[in-house]
Amino acid sequence: MSRVLVIGLDGVTFDTFDPWMSQGVLPYLSQFMKKGVHSSLDSVFPPITSTAWSSIMTGMNPGKTGIFEFLYSNSNSFDLTPVNATVRDGVPLWEILSREGKKVIAISVPVTYPPAEVNGIVISGFLTPPGVRDFTHPPELVDEIESRWGPYPLYHKEVYQKGKVDLVIDEAFHHLRYRRDMTLALLKEKEWDFCISYFEGTDRMQHEVWHIHDESHPHSSPKEIAKYGERVLDYYREVDETVRLLTEAVADEDTTVMVMSDHGFGPIHYYMNFNVWLLEEGLLVLKRDAFTLLKRLIFAAGLTPAFGYRMAMRLGLAGLRLSQGVGGRSRLFDLINNIFLSLENIDWKRTRAYSKGNYGQIYVNLKGREPEGSVDPAEYDSTVAEIVDRVGKIPHPDTGEPLMQSVFTREEIYEGPYVERMADVMFKPADMRFKALGIVDFTTKRFIEPTFGNSGDHRMNGLFAACGGPIRVSPERLAEHSICDVTPTVLHLFGLPVPTDMDGRVMEAVFDQEWLRKNPVKTREPYERQKQEELDLTDDERREIIERLKGMGYVG
Repeated sequence: MSRVLVIGLDGVTFDTFDPWMSQGVLPYLSQFMKKGVHSSLDSVFPPITSTAWSSIMTGMNPGKTGIFEFLYSNSNSFDLTPVNATVRDGVPLWEILSREGKKVIAISVPVTYPPAEVNGIVISGFLTPPGVRDFTHPPELVDEIESRWGPYPLYHKEVYQKGKVDLVIDEAFHHLRYRRDMTLALLKEKEWDFCISYFEGTDRMQHEVWHIHDESHPHSSPKEIAKYGERVLDYYREVDETVRLLTEAVADEDTTVMVMSDHGFGPIHYYMNFNVWLLEEGLLVLKRDAFTLLKRLIFAAGLTPAFGYRMAMRLGLAGLRLSQGVGGRSRLFDLINNIFLSLENIDWKRTRAYSKGNYGQIYVNLKGREPEGSVDPAEYDSTVAEIVDRVGKIPHPDTGEPLMQSVFTREEIYEGPYVERMADVMFKPADMRFKALGIVDFTTKRFIEPTFGNSGDHRMNGLFAACGGPIRVSPERLAEHSICDVTPTVLHLFGLPVPTDMDGRVMEAVFDQEWLRKNPVKTREPYERQKQEELDLTDDERREIIERLKGMGYVG
């Protein structure tokens, strides 16, 4: 009987893994790829964890899952709520397999709280509210786990601080070893046909300490490289060892093992603050009251949140962004909005567009949709076209060439019932070292500023590798696939038809062609989603998750 193990390594990419495999840092992964197949995986846009993993588990684009950011806003409101499983559409892979009689294990995949009741085990991911005890199915599993390995580490807390890099690395090792040891025990002691175990430390390490393994980064320090460089590589050596231990624990002729990521990674050198750009372009207008004028003078003098954060970094206080607890961090961000320019200072009657989100997404201030819309629906298309044109003409500060590789509207990249929830204009820089910043509403004085905090960020190119079972052996890298193709491919491995509402397709190139001829791809009508009552977070839970994401550099 076929079994499938998926090892999810958040944010890993061939851009870093190829050199490390050549240098002997990742010996097992190097052999793993030679024993099966491997290819790049194209992520969805924006390539962020909540969006990408929702598409991976359902095989659907964000227009169908409804998940396009870490937060969603209620209709006609700027109030934000963290995404969760009750607002994610589509049927996740392990729920499909459970309905088809398979025993499943899903460990720590994002956007899985509250955990679904399945034929097996679900442990929810890092968007789980603080302090809850109902993040496992079955409910008693949490006590069983913690009695053996101690408190379950739901999310990473440490961030980069000069002189305290060991805190980031130590925490990453702890998370990796805890989840690996727990996963190995569950694989050995529980019945299962399908298991997915997710490791987010690879993402956090690259966000926080990219500059330690990238000597070309402007934040790179020879002293830090000398002190921490080998420890950073040791972490990836342990990731490699984790893949080995998990693979060898299940290895037999009927088991397929997949290693995959949701997006790639690379350096960031500059931040782009699109609310500043919209202000400079006259598409966003500030109020004229005395308080706003005072805040604008403070802003013009260079006293911005970016300045404050750089000072905190110099004073060794960068950890405040995660260490204050919900009350302290909420007060901190309330203080930022009171002192510095924020959305509260926008004159919405004269504003045509504003930006919010991890990738500088731009929203038209549309009447009937936005809380204080100013753009008539009849002018929507022309306003979008104007913004697309202006963004496309933004020059690279060094070369004068267009900074953007592509500028697109939501209809150009999404399809499904939730397209109207998406931003109106989005873009991808030609030089991904330029990253749109959304920590607070007006972070920097200038549109483009040197980075602070995180030194690495997401790219579109994740990776996929598989071996065992009917997977063929091909030392050459295959053509790129989509992250939406993973779920259809797993379903086909189990001999199940692919629902016609999935955007992903079976990766036929990864299979032994004789096996594929005997097992042609089949399709079926969509599975009906089992509706859950929408999760009602308390104000403290909602604020804690939002502030945690802000501290990690994920939301604005």
